[in-house]
Amino acid sequence: MPSLVITKRNVFGRRAVKGLRYEGIVPGIIYGDNKEPVSVSVGEKELLAECYTSAFLGHIIEVEIDSKVEKFLPKKVLFNPVTNKPVHVDFLRVSKNSKVKVSIAIEFINEEKAPGLKKGGVMNVVVHKLECFCSPDSIPEKIFVDLSGKNIGDSFSLSDIKLPKGISPVNSERDSLIATLVGSRSQSEDEAQPEAAAATPEESSE
Repeated sequence: MPSLVITKRNVFGRRAVKGLRYEGIVPGIIYGDNKEPVSVSVGEKELLAECYTSAFLGHIIEVEIDSKVEKFLPKKVLFNPVTNKPVHVDFLRVSKNSKVKVSIAIEFINEEKAPGLKKGGVMNVVVHKLECFCSPDSIPEKIFVDLSGKNIGDSFSLSDIKLPKGISPVNSERDSLIATLVGSRSQSEDEAQPEAAAATPEESSE
């Protein structure tokens, strides 16, 4: 079943579009693939339901437009800063041979197998989402980083991640450091206390 039902929009102009929003309809546009942009509209409730899922932006969805099911990539949803309701949505046309840029969430797994976390260490995450180029049919839900055997002081770089076939990072240099496993603040304070205690006799003898 298609994720959304989208119709071509023949209403233009600020006043007319405002009327659509008042009726619970969100204006949008479909562009890309060297074709003319098409103005469209979608139900506000249906769009909100999709926005609340983590797999909406940056993932291919099936769209029914004029009784024909096609595949598009949701690229951007604009929200009213006061009401937090969607006011505009952009869709990108995709083809099998095209490459798209998407942001894929990074998830750390096997935390229970990380000695550093068991000792009270914490993850200092530098990159939460990785921008990648990939084909529309091979966009992964998430990129996983395995914490098995990792200890305090270990770091995780882009080279440590095994990206799925056909996926390449947009900026490998900028995103080279993904995260580090560091000691907690309380641990650092505990380690500093013995040093302070050892210095006390010397200070008292002066």
